[in-house]
Amino acid sequence: MASENEQVVRRYLDHFNATGEPLWDLPDPEIVFVTRSDLGHSTYQGVEGIERATKSFREVWGDSIRLEVLEVFGEDSPLVAVMRFDVRGVASGAELEVDEGWAFWMRDGRFVRIEQHGSRERALESAGLSG
Repeated sequence: MASENEQVVRRYLDHFNATGEPLWDLPDPEIVFVTRSDLGHSTYQGVEGIERATKSFREVWGDSIRLEVLEVFGEDSPLVAVMRFDVRGVASGAELEVDEGWAFWMRDGRFVRIEQHGSRERALESAGLSG
């Protein structure tokens, strides 16, 4: 049975798949979101930062973003979700399927930090977990 925090992560991602938008009641107002270091590493702070990150992502990938949770590691905080992203570039039309590991730190059922990593191993290392 999935932990409460895992259920929150899955609900957040399911909502994103259904609407293309984050589930806005789940990020803490002071959330920190860190993007992949191998793709230019950016840090976004606060809900406004999540809004900017989402807008930036949409400028490249449009509404074609679909994700699937493949694995979840951890039970409390942090958790690591390994996800498969299926996307298509807005300008190029190029289709891409990529697996990423994301680490989620939570407090009181809300995200306080999310880190995007290019691999499961890097996400697990960042979160201090082993797979």
